[in-house]
Amino acid sequence: MLLIIALALLGILLILLLFREIYSLLDAFISPSISRSNAEIMDEIIVFFLFFEFAAMVISALHHHGHTSINFLMGLGITALLRGLITAHSNLTEVIGNSVAILLLVIGMVIFNRNIKEM
Repeated sequence: MLLIIALALLGILLILLLFREIYSLLDAFISPSISRSNAEIMDEIIVFFLFFEFAAMVISALHHHGHTSINFLMGLGITALLRGLITAHSNLTEVIGNSVAILLLVIGMVIFNRNIKEM
């Protein structure tokens, strides 16, 4: 019971932070002066989606009584790596590292799903 209450409070905090990021993004888009670079706005968008994923993870844990499936967590990892791949397009080493990590996670998900179905 305590775990569910803690997850609910964490979810509320994440939703508040999510709305704060929405406000700052809207402020950046509506602002008539261009004082921010595209990279700064992209960073804010990535932070927004990061809060969104954490909120989704908390909601998933609340639906499953404090537990989260490994497929969901691996999917979040792939999504996070894809975001990193989008922002690191100028650094070749980071692009290759993110691409290999995404490939390994996808292979891991396939192996995991095949072994779970056989059990």
